[in-house]
Amino acid sequence: MNDIISKASLEARKERYKPGTRVELISMSDPYTDLKPGDRGEVTAVDSVGTVHVAWDNGSTLGAAYGADEIKPVMPLPETVREQILAVRATGKTNMFDVKAVFELAVQMDFPELADFIFMDTKAYSRFILTGETL
Repeated sequence: MNDIISKASLEARKERYKPGTRVELISMSDPYTDLKPGDRGEVTAVDSVGTVHVAWDNGSTLGAAYGADEIKPVMPLPETVREQILAVRATGKTNMFDVKAVFELAVQMDFPELADFIFMDTKAYSRFILTGETL
């Protein structure tokens, strides 16, 4: 991790990862961490060397180091997709955990946003069904 962050990159990183932003871990270089790809947390700060400090949902507070670790912001579930999920559920035609059947119903009901969402991020769809979490 010999990467030194430029002032412009640091400012861009601070803009992208403002405190309160939900993030997902893509990769972590620390071999001793319990964090794994897919773990999520909330940004608490970005320091002067570009480390994004995160309060991870599993209780860890390990920061994502600039040039060594990879995270991405988690975008909120679009309201359209949320409404379409609820509309499919209201039909009573399938178990909402049957992702393939929900996908097919989304196509039949002309819900392209939901079909795309399920295809692109099945994990986020499943998280919404299990927890109601929209981030």
